[in-house]
Amino acid sequence: MPKIVDSEQYRKEILYKCFDLFAEKGYANVTTRQLSKELGISTGAMYHYFPSKQALFEQLVEEVSMQEFQLFKTAARGHPLSERIQALEMLLIENEDHFIKQAAIWVDFYQHHEIAEINENPVFQKIDRRSQQEISEFLNLTDLKLARFIWTLINGILIEQLEDDGSFSFREQIHLLTQMLIAYFEKYSPD
Repeated sequence: MPKIVDSEQYRKEILYKCFDLFAEKGYANVTTRQLSKELGISTGAMYHYFPSKQALFEQLVEEVSMQEFQLFKTAARGHPLSERIQALEMLLIENEDHFIKQAAIWVDFYQHHEIAEINENPVFQKIDRRSQQEISEFLNLTDLKLARFIWTLINGILIEQLEDDGSFSFREQIHLLTQMLIAYFEKYSPD
């Protein structure tokens, strides 16, 4: 009897394995053929699910982002603002490795692509808009620019970890950021 494969689940498994490979080796340093070999699948099977390495990367960004958005929604549910900010802190700290890997992948991707190409990519535009919206909803903000600024600060902390000298830990930086946000919102509350 032939093996029945859940195509969608298998595609997601490939994406998550590629996430780790891109974080370890860099997006630019692996070809689709090398990814196939590392994953133990044929190049044909890889191309069946992803017509190109860029398409694979775009789907990876979408999938990972959707998972993160779900984490944000779960952490924010029904709490006052200060507790949501503390939940954001815990979410980032508990998933530090994931978020740092994601920052490494994006930095590598940006280094090997033109900014215009990235900025004009409809998948990346959609994810960028959705990220702002999710942070806005998470913190109950009406100002999308403020939400983007907060996400930019978080990304800056993540990028800082790529060249970490150990003098200022991720946990310490995220805690300081959340304390600053709590102090800011106590003074300029969006609620």
